[in-house]
This record gives sequence, structure tokens and C-alpha cells, in this order.
Amino acid sequence: MPDPATLQGIVNDFAREPGRSAYVVLRIGDWSWSGGINADEPQPAASLLKLAIGMAIEDRLDSLESARVSDVLRPTDVSVLHSFSADRELTAHEVHALMLSASDAPSARWATSRAGIPAITAAALESGADRIEIVPDDDFGVLGTITARNALDLVVAATDEARFPACSHALSHSVVNSRIPLGVSAPDIVVAHKSGTLAGVANDVAHLTCREGDAWLAFLSKDQHDTLVTGYEMGLCTRALLECAGLQAVRSLSFAHPL
Repeated sequence: MPDPATLQGIVNDFAREPGRSAYVVLRIGDWSWSGGINADEPQPAASLLKLAIGMAIEDRLDSLESARVSDVLRPTDVSVLHSFSADRELTAHEVHALMLSASDAPSARWATSRAGIPAITAAALESGADRIEIVPDDDFGVLGTITARNALDLVVAATDEARFPACSHALSHSVVNSRIPLGVSAPDIVVAHKSGTLAGVANDVAHLTCREGDAWLAFLSKDQHDTLVTGYEMGLCTRALLECAGLQAVRSLSFAHPL
């Protein structure tokens, strides 16, 4: 079995720069290991809060009316919705999927207005995220803080296919970037992840399903001088952990920057 001290050292190395935190759970058969660094320190949650929004509204999707793109999208928004005509009607399921798979902020705004802050907070707390702070935001729907340990709680809940099939499906088809997925390979590992970025902030949380076992990883950060470097080191840390655990990460793959 993998050496716990070596695994912890790999996690610690990621947080050698100030402002970084991580929490990791590995499971191979009856063996499991968990370890973190600054895992209970509040960090900017960024787009990770879309997980709580998605869970809060999932049970209501069938009852919600469709949304016209022009009613969801503002001219100043940076959004995948600009690729649709303004009069295009999107179902609530489609807006929900875009919010999670493309991390679309206007879609999150729309979903937040339908779910409400109390329901979003309740969904986060129900997942086990007991140290989360959520406040309304005019641009993103919600903003707030979360810990690395609680971020893992959110993604564990949101990827539960039995409880949240729509969230789970959208996350498993998310637009993969070069953070955690840098250390994994599509033929060998199924990736469901959610990233988040603000100024100086790079976050990524994922469940990696491998042939030999499972890995849950949460990387959060703030006050980073270069979020590309921080994201790249999330991938390097992931690769090192998987190799140490014998989970066969054979090459790196990023849908944003295909190799």
C-alpha cells in the first residue's frame, strides 16, 4: 500500500506557496487515506458554489418554465450563451447543465433567482459543508467562502448519481481545463470536476474514478500571483498522488489545451 507520509508530503508540497490549501481522499479496495494542508481555512469559493446552486434547484427543474436567452444574458456577460440567438428558448434542464458543465455565470444567476439563497445554503449544509458562507451577488448569482474539506463534501454530494443525476451528468461532461485533469488520462480515468477562478484565485475539486480505486481531490487558493502556474501545479500534485498510489495516470490530457 502507498506510504501515508509520502502522500502527505506531496500534498504539503503543493501548499509551499502562501494562500493554498488542499484536501485529498484516496480509496483502493479496503485501504483508504486522507490528508490535507490548511484544509479548514476559508478560501474564496468562486464557481464551486455553482455545485450548491445546482443541487438546490435540481428537484424543481421539471416544474420551471423555459428561459429565453435574452432574459438570461446581459450584453456585458462573458458567456457561452452568446453563441445562441437572443430569442432561443432554453429549458431549465439546459440552463442547469450549462451552469455546471460550462461554469456559465448568467446561467448561475438565473438558477439562483429560482432557487433562492436559503435553499442554496441548505443544500450546501446538507452535503456536509458546515463552514461555508454564501451571499448574493448581482453578477455571479452568489459569492462566498469555503474550505478545501467542505469543497470535497460539495463535489461528493453533487456527483451522487442517485440523488443528483442532472448535476452528476453535467459535471462528468464539464469543459475540462489544465488543473486536476492535467494529471489524468481519459482512457484510464473518468473525471467529474468543478473548477473556479477569480482574480488571484484558482480552485479545482474532482472525483477521479480509476480502475484500481477512487481519488477525491480539492485544491483551493487565493492571492496567487499567477493562477496558470497554480493550476498547473494542481495537475502535477494530482499526477504525483496517483502515481504514488498506483492509480495509473499514464499521460496528461486537457480539453482546453489538448496534447
